[in-house]
This record gives sequence, structure tokens and C-alpha cells, in this order.
Amino acid sequence: MNSVTPDDEISKSALKREHHSFKALGEELAALSERQFKRLKLDESLCEAIAEARRLKHGSLQRQLRHLANLLVEHDPVAIRRKLTLLLEPVQEDARMLREVERWRDALLAGEEDCLADISERCPTIETQQVLTLARDARAEKIAGRPPKCARLLFKYLRQARVASATTGPAAP
Repeated sequence: MNSVTPDDEISKSALKREHHSFKALGEELAALSERQFKRLKLDESLCEAIAEARRLKHGSLQRQLRHLANLLVEHDPVAIRRKLTLLLEPVQEDARMLREVERWRDALLAGEEDCLADISERCPTIETQQVLTLARDARAEKIAGRPPKCARLLFKYLRQARVASATTGPAAP
């Protein structure tokens, strides 16, 4: 007699979702730079499968990713996902910070000076008068059709201030 009850069985759809998540994890691993990949310190069979996936294109790549998903099932995919998340977290935080600085710059170039309160809150050491001057000069450059030198300087100044405030610790989002 079969002792497995219908409640114990995993649905075919759930199995497919799980396999697709393993395949997506394999795609993320294959997309890593060589330096990032080495920092993960994965099993040799996984390393070989990922190296092969990097080399392939189209249909053969899809077959290799399915093979890689099957290999990930045999290893601990949760631990691999955790390692990957820890590896990519700083990169994602940097990207988030740059997007925030770009929003500030774009708002200032559009003449929306009310974002200065947010900038001052996140970057307490910033000189608002310098920010306003750079924004005004950048708008004048744009109107005159000149290269965006002041817009670049504004972005650089805002980025440096945001990085400095992030390393000292106050007011993170």
C-alpha cells in the first residue's frame, strides 16, 4: 500500500515553479563577472556547468541552464541564493544611491528646489548655496545650448555628498 496521502504530494505546477526558480538562479550565476563568481566558492561541478553556460548561446544555453537547475537541486540552492544575495547587496545599494542622486539632479535642473530639504536631510554637510548655484548655472548652460559641464559638476557634488553621508551613517532610506 502507498502511504503517501494526496496532501503530501507536491503539485506539478509547484514543481515547475521550483524548477524555474532554480533555472533563474542558474542564469544569475552565469551572468556574474568572473571576480564575483570566484567569491561564491561553489562546488566544482557547478563551476563547470556555469562556465559551460557562459560559453553557449540560444537553444544550447537553455539546455545547459536546465542541466544547471538540476545540479542546483542536488546542492543547497538556499545557501547559494543567500551567498549571491550577500554578494550583490552592496552593488544594488550603490545603484539605488546613484538613482537617488540622479533624481535630485534632475529635479534641481527642472527648477524644483523643494527637493533641497530631502537632500539636506540625507546629506547634512552639503552646502545648499553651492547646489543652487550649480543648478542655476546648469539650467543656463542648457538654455544656451552649451555642453552640460555644470550639470556634471552638480551630479558629482551630490554624489560625493551622498557617499560621504552614507559612510558616516546618518539618514539612510
